[in-house]
This record gives sequence, structure tokens and C-alpha cells, in this order.
Amino acid sequence: MPRIAVDAMGGDHAPGVVVRGAYKFAQAHANSTLLLVGQEPVIKPLLDQCGPALPNVAVVHAPDVIDMHEHPVEALRKKKHNSLSVGCKLVAEGKADAIMSAGNTGGLVAASTLILRTLPGVIKAGILANLPTISGRVVLMDVGANVDAKAAHLQQYAAMGEVFYREIVTPAKDARIRVGLLSVGSEEGKGSALIRESHELLRRTDISFAGNCEGHDIFEGNVEVVVCDGETGNVVLKVAEGVVDVVTRKTFGYAKDAGLNDDGRWRQVAGSLIKTLDWRDVGGAILLGVNGIVIIAHGRSDERAIMAGIRVAAECAERHVNDKIVSAIERIKNTAKVA
Repeated sequence: MPRIAVDAMGGDHAPGVVVRGAYKFAQAHANSTLLLVGQEPVIKPLLDQCGPALPNVAVVHAPDVIDMHEHPVEALRKKKHNSLSVGCKLVAEGKADAIMSAGNTGGLVAASTLILRTLPGVIKAGILANLPTISGRVVLMDVGANVDAKAAHLQQYAAMGEVFYREIVTPAKDARIRVGLLSVGSEEGKGSALIRESHELLRRTDISFAGNCEGHDIFEGNVEVVVCDGETGNVVLKVAEGVVDVVTRKTFGYAKDAGLNDDGRWRQVAGSLIKTLDWRDVGGAILLGVNGIVIIAHGRSDERAIMAGIRVAAECAERHVNDKIVSAIERIKNTAKVA
């Protein structure tokens, strides 16, 4: 029975949207326990508005709230009893298996790193994003936690991304998962010193390393896992979000101008496009490498996105993703080929 700590105070539309999304998830998944972390006097009336009390929903009081734009470290220091820290402590104490928040990303990463620490063998945690491709999905890591990455970090990100893809993204457990190293060119030897060193380390492992990949390879389905430093990954993620927004708005604008809105075939195409690109069903990003499951939901999350984030947290707990990451890190250490 997965136990998920949900930061009820985090997000642009918190706490109302978070509480309602959590309630709906708990209603549909009686085998999960949700711990709503935040200001109890605010949360309880919102829960009452959702419907009858559920046995698998509880409130854990946290009087302090870290706002979306506060400096993470300063806020954690000044607001000791904030919902992020309280939620992470629930995980650290074994009272919850995961924490999910749509709040201050820097605060969540900092609280998780300070309170949960890293998994055995993991050097540095990183954030993984799950993105659409022409043929399915791709996971990109890191997208912002580690801007000063080293080659050994990227090697571990490859192993972590491979585990997440196999356990959460693909239903085929025997699928071959190809790992690409994001670079300025696909040829070996291209890229910075970090890329060249990372290429050599990845080549030495038993990971299915596809070599360097370029930006367009991410979305063409040529690989399932892409690794890079946090600064590069964050830029890729934000550019991708911007391009999707522009293309979607333009496409629907052109369709409206052409009078296609009432065309059944267009509605079918539009529905498929929205389903493919809609980030709300992905469940957010995940901070991998810390000793607990940490889901980073989008700040603009609605009830649907909150439910998806809780679902991914529960799946990670049920499939023992962190145990498998520890094994994968140990495996690449033991199976690294000597050049």
C-alpha cells in the first residue's frame, strides 16, 4: 500500500486544486494512503467540501509555506516547519514512501537533498523529465538539479534513466532501452570535454549506449534515454515547452480560420494531438538519486495533473524504483569495461 505525502500548499492553484485532486485519487485508489501536508485549518474545510471523509486520507499539519518565488535555501532556513520539509521528513522517517509537490522546485530539491540524502552509491541527484516523441516517449536527465555536472554523474544518470524508463514508461520489460548523450554532433569526439569524458565512461558500461545524439534525436524516437548536464537539459525542456505552445496555438488558430472546428475528422486529429502533447497526464518530473521518491509536479497543475503526479509516485513505490536504481549503480560500477 503506497503512502504518498502531498504538499497541499504548493502550486499556482493550491491548496484547492491540490486537495481536490488528491481526494479524487484517494477515492479511486483505496489501496493508497495520502497524507496532505500543510496548514490544517485551511486544508480540512477544503476536504470537507470534496465529500465524505475517506479512511485513506489524513492531514499532517505544517504551518509554514514556501512561496513559488522565494529563495529555496533561505526559505528552508527561516521557515523550519514548511510543508516541503515536513513532507520530506515523513519519507525519511518511513511514514511515507514518496512526496509530491507542485510548489517551489528549488525548495523541494533542496529539502529532499538535505533531509533524504542520496541513495547508496549515487554521487549526485538529478531531475528526469518524460517527453513525447514521434514513436512514444523519451526521458531526459538532468533538467535542472545539477548544472555543474561531471562525467561520472552523467554515467549514473544513464543508469537511473534506464531504470525509470523500464519500470514506469514502457510496459515491455524486455525492451531494449538505448541511451544517448546530448552533444553538438553525433560523431564520437564531438562536444565539450565533459561530453568526451562522459562518452568514454558510458562506452565502458553494459548500458545500451547509442553514442552522441543531437537535439532533434530527442524527439525523433532514436533513443529512449538522453543524458546531459542540468543547465543544458533545462534549456531543452523550456524550449520544447515553448515550441509546443506556439505550434499548438497556431495550429488551432489556423483550423478556426479555415472553419474546421466543426469537422469531425479535424476534431479527431486535434484530440490525438492534445493527448500526445498534454503534460498533465505525465505526472511531472522526478528527482532521482535521493533516498525517497520525489515527484516535481508543474506549478500550473490542475486536478488532473495532481492525480497523475500522485499516480507516478505510487507506481515508483510499488515497483521499487529506488532499490533497482541502487542495483543499477552497483552494476555499472562492477561491469565497467576497462578501456
